[in-house]
Amino acid sequence: MNGAHQKISASQLHYLPSSQMHPANTRFHFSFANYYDPTRMGFGALRVLNDDEIKPHSGFGRHQHKNMEIISYVVKGKLTHWDSVTQKEATIGRGYVQAISSGTGVWHTEMNKQSQWCRLLQIWITPQKRGGNARYNQQGFELKDRENKLLHIVGRANTKNKAPLYINADVNFYASELTDSRVVVEFELKAGRQAYINCVEGSVHIDGFPALNERDSLAITTPTRLKIMLKGNHAHVIVIEMKKSKK
Repeated sequence: MNGAHQKISASQLHYLPSSQMHPANTRFHFSFANYYDPTRMGFGALRVLNDDEIKPHSGFGRHQHKNMEIISYVVKGKLTHWDSVTQKEATIGRGYVQAISSGTGVWHTEMNKQSQWCRLLQIWITPQKRGGNARYNQQGFELKDRENKLLHIVGRANTKNKAPLYINADVNFYASELTDSRVVVEFELKAGRQAYINCVEGSVHIDGFPALNERDSLAITTPTRLKIMLKGNHAHVIVIEMKKSKK
């Protein structure tokens, strides 16, 4: 990273198209599986951000995770999920968020059983402590919950009164959809913290920083007050805020 911030354009993301071997068009923000870039190994506790467009009647079959906190954010379409913690299958859509603490091990499936594509952001966070019991939770949110404001969705266990979902990491996850060009969505990045902002849909201006178009991101490592404004008719952004890395 150069200086206090770095813009990561959508064109810089590693792209893996869907195939018989891979069920999604995936854009990797960081090294993952067979994609390895020593300069893109994560951002603080944020280890993985995969932007997946899962093919109709396809998906990620039964697989296991250990010692990783996982946030999944449905952007478009429907995702059918099963996990070994709840032993239940559920189909969720846009605005739903899953929070998984994989601990000593959790099995799950992520399938698109529909005729339309499903877009999903898969976010992996390094836990503060390895091991522990696996835990799964999810919650759906309406547009009004995040429209022209920043919705705090995932936090730490000790911030349950501020965010409805939590993981075992010093990380906060926020989302906002902008529909009014007169609105300024503000977020204070405090000393000792860093943030990764991803423009999921549309385009935004960020006062004092480069503008972001769809799938662009901004990594910030110094204290600042972010002022996010709509560029166009509609935009959708997420903010992943965490303890500043010592690196």
